[in-house]
Amino acid sequence: MVSRVIRTIRRCGLPFLLPLACGAASTHAQTQTIDNARALQNYMLNCMGCHSPTGAGVAGKIPPLRHSLGYFMHLPQGREFAVRVPGASNSALNDSELAEVVNWLLMSYNREELPADFHPYTAEEVARLRRPALAEVAQRRAYLVELLHQQGIAAMKPSY
Repeated sequence: MVSRVIRTIRRCGLPFLLPLACGAASTHAQTQTIDNARALQNYMLNCMGCHSPTGAGVAGKIPPLRHSLGYFMHLPQGREFAVRVPGASNSALNDSELAEVVNWLLMSYNREELPADFHPYTAEEVARLRRPALAEVAQRRAYLVELLHQQGIAAMKPSY
């Protein structure tokens, strides 16, 4: 399976993702094992089409995941938000796979933005939080960004 992911990465011209596919799980994720190759494959199949191979999103249309998703982990409502957005909540990924992908995104693209007491998602937490999918995503995101600003986390852009 790993070799298939690596071949796909090379074929798609995404060699910068190879270290993520082959790397070990972060020390932040000591209590939750992350299979980076499987998480990357699930990201490629379920998230990359909208959020891009690098997690950059599409300006004004699709929010970035890179250097932004981690800020939401400073709020309990932010943890819920990350797995209730429609793309995550309604994805074909099971609870364990979704937890692994979100943990991979956080550890790979958002390590610096995470709170010091961050703990990885578990399949049980995702099962409890992911349904129903949010209907008013932009409004909820704006509300959470305002809460982050009130906590002194000003790096999160209001337009996110």
